[in-house]
Amino acid sequence: MKNIIKEAAKQNNVSVKELHREIGAAIDEGMKCTDPYAIEFWKQFGGKKPTVEQFLKALSACVSSEISKT
Repeated sequence: MKNIIKEAAKQNNVSVKELHREIGAAIDEGMKCTDPYAIEFWKQFGGKKPTVEQFLKALSACVSSEISKT
C-alpha cells in the first residue's frame, strides 16, 4: 500500500504527506455523507476515522466486489 501511495503522490506532483492530508480530508467529508450506501461503508470502521491505508484497503475491496458482480 505504501508503494501505491508513493506512486500516486508522484503522479500528482505532491508529497506523500500532502496526499495523506488530501485523502484524510476526503475521508472526513465522506464520513458526513447521509447516503445509505456510504453509511453502510463507514460502519466497518466502528464510528472511528480510518487511517488512509485502512480506507484505501476497504475502498479497493469494495470496488473489487462491485466489479466481480458484473
